[in-house]
Amino acid sequence: MPEYQHPSELEPRLSRAHLDVVCNNLLDAAYKALEATSTEDDTNWTKGIFPYGRIHGRFKRLHRDGDLSWFKLVNNTLDYTISIDGVLMQVVTDDPDVRKKAYRVDKNVVELYHDSLLGPAEDGNVTWRLYVDSDRNPDGPTLTVSILGFDTNRNVISKWIHNYEPLVSVRTTELSPVVEIDDSLPVRRDKDAAQKETKDADLKDE
Repeated sequence: MPEYQHPSELEPRLSRAHLDVVCNNLLDAAYKALEATSTEDDTNWTKGIFPYGRIHGRFKRLHRDGDLSWFKLVNNTLDYTISIDGVLMQVVTDDPDVRKKAYRVDKNVVELYHDSLLGPAEDGNVTWRLYVDSDRNPDGPTLTVSILGFDTNRNVISKWIHNYEPLVSVRTTELSPVVEIDDSLPVRRDKDAAQKETKDADLKDE
């Protein structure tokens, strides 16, 4: 098996930190989609198309929230394209080693326009693709995300497989311990009774 360069070695803007954030979000959305399509009414079609749509939705939210200044979703078509610090990349659901959707290596309108504006890139106009693949295990599929870089002859010159780290939710399932509060009503002090007791005591002294 040939050894490929990490994407950041060809394009420094594709840093490991940025790629980890993007891939972890992608897989988080995809796994949640697979959980939602585990009913008896789901077919291979729904199990395939639903995760792809959920990934698109996650990227739309990341773009809208704006917390990641280096991340953008640059189009909303079926061949949706993300920008990682200015580097464009399509998302493809396919086996990266035995690619059935070879046409997805072709640059779309957004990428062609981007190239025409910038001219020759530092990476030699490498075409970047983010592949999502499943082992199709009926007991619970495992998803793999790979980033591939293709030269102008469609040769793979860069390949990186992401090591998934599930996102930690800010919500917690543990509830705070219950504190019992005494619900007895406050007792109002009877000033008149106190004054009466004082007067009775004075009379006895006399």
